[in-house]
Amino acid sequence: MNGRPGEPDGRVTSVAELDRIPAWTVTRTRGHWTTAERVLTLGGRRWVVGLTPAAGGATALMLWRDDAIVAHRRGAEAALCQLALGWVANLLAGRPWDGR
Repeated sequence: MNGRPGEPDGRVTSVAELDRIPAWTVTRTRGHWTTAERVLTLGGRRWVVGLTPAAGGATALMLWRDDAIVAHRRGAEAALCQLALGWVANLLAGRPWDGR
């Protein structure tokens, strides 16, 4: 990304910034985000990249292919937002989700 959402280099460092990207759906409860998802249908498969808050202030990132979880990470919100965007970019480019 160039410029915006997270300025100055365009990095997305929060779910609030993902919420500004139309392809992402962010749900909230009582003013706090509960999920952020990007759904892709590619090659007859349904991929869902999702983030949710986790215990201890961490964020959880999950990747579903159809109904199976194929990847899961926990960590800082900023890092996982970037990782989520990387997974999406890889899938859209026809590469394996993890870039391998």
